[in-house]
Amino acid sequence: MGNILRHTGINLGGLNPVSWIYREDVALFNCSDSTLSCVVYPKIGKNWNSIYGTPETMQLDSEQQDTPAGVKYLYKLKILVPKDRAPVESELFRMTGRQLIIKLTDKNGTTRILGTMESPMKLTNKLLKPAALETFNGYELLFTGEFSKPAGFLWDPTSGMPED
Repeated sequence: MGNILRHTGINLGGLNPVSWIYREDVALFNCSDSTLSCVVYPKIGKNWNSIYGTPETMQLDSEQQDTPAGVKYLYKLKILVPKDRAPVESELFRMTGRQLIIKLTDKNGTTRILGTMESPMKLTNKLLKPAALETFNGYELLFTGEFSKPAGFLWDPTSGMPED
């Protein structure tokens, strides 16, 4: 490839759906080092779980850092989930401390896979209940991970088989 060409279409910001799965519920995880295409299949009877976030609050930040051990890629995904409620609190309690793989799609339709079988994502969260009535009441979720290569892109079956 070699060239980074000008993008000629629209380029929208924001994230649409975000899904997660426990690492131990993944049957097949394969990412190509050359194309960054990933294939991820859940085990039989397991599925991706969805996360609803308040519109326009989901944000992904990534950073490349040089370290003595080599380059590392840091990812942080922040989501605000509205309203303090028991079902959300119980699900967050089950997820916290577990190893997660995240699938997120931006408003351009690009789907990324955050986390690997060797280096999954981790979740921390906090409940926000400010004194002011007009402000956000709910949970701030923060998924974090460090990887040796950039987060992969979900493989598109119409593009042929991934290379590696």
